[in-house]
Amino acid sequence: MEQLNWILKITWLDGLISIGIFLVFFFARELFSKYFLKLVTRLSKLSKTPVDDALIGAFRRPVAFILFFAGIYLALMYLPMPHQWKSIATLLFKSSAIFSIGWGFFIFSDAIGIFFHHMGDRYDLQFNTIVIPFLAKIMKFIVVVFTIVMILDQWNYHVTGLITGLGIGGLAIAMAAKDTLSNLFGGFVIITDAPFTIGDLIQMGSIEGFVEDINFRSTRIRTMDQAIVTVPNSTLANSPITNLSKMDKRRISFNLPLDLETTNEQIKRCLGQIRQMLLNDSEVYEDRKLIYLDKITSSSMNLLVDFYIKSIDAEEWLKEKEKYTYAILEILQNEGVELATTRSLMVVPSQNNQEQPDTHRDDKNQTEREQRSRSRE
Repeated sequence: MEQLNWILKITWLDGLISIGIFLVFFFARELFSKYFLKLVTRLSKLSKTPVDDALIGAFRRPVAFILFFAGIYLALMYLPMPHQWKSIATLLFKSSAIFSIGWGFFIFSDAIGIFFHHMGDRYDLQFNTIVIPFLAKIMKFIVVVFTIVMILDQWNYHVTGLITGLGIGGLAIAMAAKDTLSNLFGGFVIITDAPFTIGDLIQMGSIEGFVEDINFRSTRIRTMDQAIVTVPNSTLANSPITNLSKMDKRRISFNLPLDLETTNEQIKRCLGQIRQMLLNDSEVYEDRKLIYLDKITSSSMNLLVDFYIKSIDAEEWLKEKEKYTYAILEILQNEGVELATTRSLMVVPSQNNQEQPDTHRDDKNQTEREQRSRSRE
């Protein structure tokens, strides 16, 4: 209670002056938010770079915050407080000032992309879109660490001694954080090697989807089912990745099994019409078109139709594939060519095999051949 005796020594004049000091900074804070900030914003629009606009927007709330605490600090310092109380108030004010500055740079870290885009437009440079968010997160981490270190230093908590103390258990910490460190280095590998960027469609094993985000630990992929798959960076860096967005063309391939009774002339006419159809289509690449009689098996004769189209969009690829499927089916139908079907032979055991005439089986086979002939006609 003796430490609070100074409160009884406060006069009405001291109290009014202290409240007046606080009110001056309070209204200065309001004026800064409403008028001064608008003036600075208008002046910043005269420049051609958006970086200063982002800087002003980042420090708007931190400056208002520090003005509020400055009013409280100066109002308390006017009062007849003991030296110990004034020291604590000074430390609190310095800590709040450091926090405000760190807060501003933390918000400004999100605008690092504006700086890179401005530099790219000015010097004709291209930056990978996955690098900018990653650098922003690194910058935020550095700002937080420096802010905490500076605040601890104000309260005489020396960080060098803390780091030395942590060095005793450094080996145990490193072993426990082995997976975290491997994911962190995996993230750096992905950034530097740049096998994909945010928004790309990639495939890794059974996972296929669009890259949404990459952070220190993992990469988020949104699959075709609109589900989010989180893949550790170490796994992603050590796995084969297929970047489907980097394709400059898409492949369309058919393997058509034809009926064994298809004649050579029918096959040649079908191949010629398919080749002519693809030759007249401007969407088909001319450098690689494979349209051949591929192989003959005991159940079919297979036609190979393999080519590339210029469209790389997945939906457009499906539409083009459907168009060529209908066109090839129409060519086969016009030539009277049937696709091979799997025939099953059912054998019915006879009660008296010796009494069954052999001519019955021959008549049945002849009837089947006549039916297939009439159906082709």
